[in-house]
Amino acid sequence: MNRIFQFFERGLFAPFLFAVLPILQLYLLNLDELAFADTVRALLVSLAFASLVFGGLFVFLRDALKSALIAALLVFLFFLFGDLTDWVSKTFGLGPARSGFAVFLVAVAILSVWVWLLLRRVKNPVAFNLYFNLLGVLLLANTGVQVAKHLQENELSFNPSDRVMTVTEVASTAPRPDIYYIILDGYGRQDVLEQFYNFDNSSFIDGLRERGFYVADQASSNYIQTMLSLTSSFNMDYLQDLTINGKTPDNRAELIELLNFSELRAVLTKNGYRTVSFENEYKATLPTADVYYSNDASRLTQSVSAFESIVIDHSFARVLNYIPFFHRALTEMPYETHRQYILSAFSELKETPALDGDYFVYAHIIAPHPPFVFDKDGAVIAHDEPFTLFDANYYISEHSRGGYIAGYRKQIQYINALTLETIDTILAESETPPIIILQGDHGPGAYLHWGSLEATVPSERFGILNAYYFPDQNYEALYPSISPVNSFRVTLNQYFQTDYAALPDLHYYSRWNVPFDFIEVTDLSLPK
Repeated sequence: MNRIFQFFERGLFAPFLFAVLPILQLYLLNLDELAFADTVRALLVSLAFASLVFGGLFVFLRDALKSALIAALLVFLFFLFGDLTDWVSKTFGLGPARSGFAVFLVAVAILSVWVWLLLRRVKNPVAFNLYFNLLGVLLLANTGVQVAKHLQENELSFNPSDRVMTVTEVASTAPRPDIYYIILDGYGRQDVLEQFYNFDNSSFIDGLRERGFYVADQASSNYIQTMLSLTSSFNMDYLQDLTINGKTPDNRAELIELLNFSELRAVLTKNGYRTVSFENEYKATLPTADVYYSNDASRLTQSVSAFESIVIDHSFARVLNYIPFFHRALTEMPYETHRQYILSAFSELKETPALDGDYFVYAHIIAPHPPFVFDKDGAVIAHDEPFTLFDANYYISEHSRGGYIAGYRKQIQYINALTLETIDTILAESETPPIIILQGDHGPGAYLHWGSLEATVPSERFGILNAYYFPDQNYEALYPSISPVNSFRVTLNQYFQTDYAALPDLHYYSRWNVPFDFIEVTDLSLPK
């Protein structure tokens, strides 16, 4: 016991604990959109920063214990700077620059007093070191347990063979169509866009129809969250009726597994189809695909990531954004990466008709969903805030509803142009006419509240783009209000002689923090 006590009294690890802690806490706040590997570079840089601070102080003071105590407080204040600045700005209305300066002065004063006490007054700093180390260990242990629990839940424990499904194999000597499933994230239905966004999308919808598409002009999504919606669509069933490891899914990690090993992929794989998918910042991209278009740069060599941009914004390093060079590197670069993901997906979709064999091509394109990075003509939209994929009230609280609507209107026009251009290429270069399903996973979110159905206008979020191109133009099995849960039931029945019964088109709201607490929504009528 005495050895443990002495370890905490004499240990010099407080600066490093306080360097790791904020990175893990920010990971917990964003874990639904991150892999743990996304934190590695931030952790390494943070630990290097703590080492430099401690090493520099030791060279100057020649006292390891006092150097560690000063470094611990400096690192703690460094990573607290952003949150304190935002709080002062919102509470006192000083604005970010003046708030940051005020917090900086207070931090310098606190640090100066601490240095003076250690160097002039405190004769035996061991007790303070004990408290700092214990505090750091307790805070890190609390955060670490939550991280470990999440990582354990994300372990791939699901065996696809555990799922009992009847997989149909269709004997066919005729050339088979490639199947394209293109998700335009947050793409709303035509009447929804007209009512809530004062945007006439008829030219795009007419363009689809002129190309032979059937547009389900009364379609609504089954769920309002991306992972819920896509997992349901890929398994052609409601989440409440799916099972994984003998139970219904109850966390997003299980949804990822159900998405990767879905019934749709099982049927298509059985029939000789290979899967193509494209990387983006979200987890619903099928990295297990046979052909996976990904960013060639490793996480250690690529430019500043979205997560690192958030870390920077929460720390004193945010002041670097006032310098143009650093602003581009630290804030704008993640938005540029996002733009490239979108543009690359459209560009690579055009290449897929040249692939030999039968392919199921799945593209999840995070647009027109926020962030809004394109003007209506494709021009770059600059940003001052760190990159996030926030939507609904989370986005509006940092911007405005008017800003959301204006940004959405601009971005959707450019996405429309890219989409029609890509479809034209696919249709022109496919040797066998393909199947194309073009769909929103949910609608836009200017009137969505993640914590309250009462504060939400359901028709806006549920109303989606839902368009189908079948090679034989036989759309008798489709209908205006078809929802994604039935999309592939109809498609597989028609082209693979399966016998899926049509499900009722149901619609479920759930809060972001409790995604499996479903509330059925029966009234999706537009407000009068």
